[in-house]
Amino acid sequence: MEKYETKTKQGKIERRVYIDSGKFVVYGYESEGKLTNKVRLLLSGSEKKSVFLITTGRGKGIVVDADYEEDVYILKNGEAVKISDLLS
Repeated sequence: MEKYETKTKQGKIERRVYIDSGKFVVYGYESEGKLTNKVRLLLSGSEKKSVFLITTGRGKGIVVDADYEEDVYILKNGEAVKISDLLS
């Protein structure tokens, strides 16, 4: 398994794929060549927070709190990049 991959509770392998960054990092999960309906948002600074943004259809979605992980890797431009390196 590559550094930027993760395994779901169902045992499916997903790749963490870079979407955007700044004072935050946004990345999605790709499985079988397609982005899934969940995106993860990490905010750094005085309040470190991580949430999943999950689309449910019709332009609506839900936000689910997640463990804050800045030492994981995501795939950016074909390379494994540590999330903490992207947080400014």
